[in-house]
Amino acid sequence: MSLAPVRATPRIITRRLGFFAAVTAAVFMFSFTSLAATAQASSSTTATNTAAMVSDAHAATTHPVGTAASKKAVIVVGPVGSQTAEYIQGATDIANILSAAGMQVVLILPPHATWSAVVSAANGADFFAYLGHGNGWPAPYGTFREDSKDGLGLDPTDGDTNTNDVTYYGASLMKASIVLAPNAIVLLNRLCYADGNGEGGSAIPTQDVAFQRADNFASGFLAMGAKVVFALGWQPGSDLANALVNTHETMDNFFEWKDGEGTEPQYQPWHGWIGWQPNLYLGSVRTPGAVVHLDPHPTAGYLRAVTGDLSFTTDQWWGGTDSGDTTPPAVTSLTTGSVTNTSPAYGDSTPVFTPNGDGISDTLTIKHTLSEASYLDISVARPGGTVVRDFTSYSEQGATSDVWNGRNDSASIVPDGTYTVTVTPRDRAGNVGPAVSINVDVLTAMRSPKASPSQFYAADGDTLAQAQTQKVTLDEPANLTWVIKDATGAVVRHVMTNEYHPVGLVSWAWDGRNDAAAYVPDGVYTISITAGTAQGTYSHEVRVTVAPFKVTTSASSASAGQTIKLTIIAAEAQKGWPKVTVTQPGLAKYSLRLVKSSTTKFAATFKLRAGGLPGVVTFRISGTDAKGGVDTRFFTITML
Repeated sequence: MSLAPVRATPRIITRRLGFFAAVTAAVFMFSFTSLAATAQASSSTTATNTAAMVSDAHAATTHPVGTAASKKAVIVVGPVGSQTAEYIQGATDIANILSAAGMQVVLILPPHATWSAVVSAANGADFFAYLGHGNGWPAPYGTFREDSKDGLGLDPTDGDTNTNDVTYYGASLMKASIVLAPNAIVLLNRLCYADGNGEGGSAIPTQDVAFQRADNFASGFLAMGAKVVFALGWQPGSDLANALVNTHETMDNFFEWKDGEGTEPQYQPWHGWIGWQPNLYLGSVRTPGAVVHLDPHPTAGYLRAVTGDLSFTTDQWWGGTDSGDTTPPAVTSLTTGSVTNTSPAYGDSTPVFTPNGDGISDTLTIKHTLSEASYLDISVARPGGTVVRDFTSYSEQGATSDVWNGRNDSASIVPDGTYTVTVTPRDRAGNVGPAVSINVDVLTAMRSPKASPSQFYAADGDTLAQAQTQKVTLDEPANLTWVIKDATGAVVRHVMTNEYHPVGLVSWAWDGRNDAAAYVPDGVYTISITAGTAQGTYSHEVRVTVAPFKVTTSASSASAGQTIKLTIIAAEAQKGWPKVTVTQPGLAKYSLRLVKSSTTKFAATFKLRAGGLPGVVTFRISGTDAKGGVDTRFFTITML
């Protein structure tokens, strides 16, 4: 790859600099562990060196006066084996500085540093830091796959205490799931490949390879909206946090800052600027317009890199964008999506869902309409205001939605009760709109309602498919009301009314009869089971078919010559094939040839014949079951 140097930005600080013509090819013999440990020890004094940090530039002045509260920092630590505790301490140092300045800080640590946790928190972040393993490219093994390269190494599952277990989520996944706040700053701290070097103990790469690694690793974060990406191999991330809070300088000024120069016999890489090759500025290939500044060490290689808009300042970061947009966004509508087969009971208008893992209404869709594209800060709180879940998403203008899975920030299912979901919009110019709220009920007393078989037919009087077993499992004691309704919603069978049941399985067998002991007509019926507890009352519904044959078609209306597929499900095993007779207006009756999949499933693919008249096309299905009984059902579609 041909690298085209770009002109250096003006420096505020001038230094006497040593310079070698080329990077040495020596192998870096020190282990990453030993040097990183020394760097960690050095970092304990970093927080007290703010004055030294800014002495060559501007006087120290804390930025946030009423603005910090609108800034969000997300700091992630991935599992790194025996060094995990050190990395957590480094992240905590960063978090303490930013939190003390008044920023909203989310700290995601092993064993809870999962992909879902990061995605939930990172959207809309003004500062994003990652400390952990790096999986970059070019690398000495494997192939380039952006779904795993140049991203984050996280816990495979929540609660995984094996700190050697790592799953990589690459740049393509991040770009598809995360949108950072405008002018966001990203810090990649103490990971391989991001700064240019490879893994500990590996040979120092060529300048071309080091550039590719830094450029590739930064590209995903820049595509997510970052203004600049720092990759600091050994330098404590708390240095950058201090600079953001206390200085008025460019990103490149910070990159060229030295901490404690002369305090040790030999200047070390964890002090900051090395300066061995001060003008190593290269135009980004992956992100046109961005600049990559590398800062190699003569014997340790590429330990520091910064990519993006290097003239961007801390003042601009605190001030947001200069777009001139002063109109706050608005959530003009906030509702919930319909929840299949679950509903509040007895006229309660509060939406309800049941996150108990049974696959029925486990999540709640939060539907919102926005006046403009916005970051949405979404919180879920118990009565009294205790927030149990807090996350940020990004949505385009118009009708969009988010999903809550009923879990808190620790990934545990919340207790039953009423919760308030609050959505606060924030646009890319930093304008914050009014919060809008809606109440929802989480109720999980019952789960897994079922009816088996889902189709039966008792009215023919034989011994086949004469009953259906209906059941539900209670996870806590509840009063049950159990009814069966027809297609109009009228109750045809009362099974139980407000009847107390303890924890466990509750079942009942239906013989297909109504309250008057007569067989119900063929059709689709709804089993409605309502559970009431001190926390609330809700219903689950299961739809069943009472008919000898259940018939479906690929179209409810069709024209002559149009191909249609007819599927027939028999409630009882058939002898041979059912017969299908078609009555098409204006034509003589004709039969369809069925294809048999089993003794209860048949299908036909056909076309309505030309020459007929518009109107109702009737299909007569007649079959003989295994006991010799003859059953018939009629089905219709519209001829256009």
